[in-house]
Amino acid sequence: MVKDFGYGPRLTDEEYDRKIIELHRGLIAKPTKEQDSAMRRKELELAIDHRLGINFPIDRREALWTIQARVEKKWRRLAFKYLLRKIFSRWFVLDVKKLTGFLVDAYAKVLTKDEIESFFDLKEGQLPSLPIDLDQLKK
Repeated sequence: MVKDFGYGPRLTDEEYDRKIIELHRGLIAKPTKEQDSAMRRKELELAIDHRLGINFPIDRREALWTIQARVEKKWRRLAFKYLLRKIFSRWFVLDVKKLTGFLVDAYAKVLTKDEIESFFDLKEGQLPSLPIDLDQLKK
């Protein structure tokens, strides 16, 4: 059952998918930094509208965007690190897990526990994780 956080109606799965497709349909081949940032911001706004509600407070949206921008910078560094350490994929996965934990911890400063579960589509008490089996990487 979907929890009501009191932020108004949410975009349905179909509405969300349609709006994401519309957003990406208008992309140009080589967007500027500003255009790329604006697109990613719109993606976050749609995710909030879909998972939390269309009336989610603006100040909390801004806080999530600030966190998202910080995480994306870390992600770019991590991607570069991956290229340099491609052979050591186990370490890369551990770094990605740390980054995932950082993102959730940072979002938790803005969102309640129930909002975190809804935003990351978690079952009650479930922690976010990557669908990667570290034992498989040993082979």
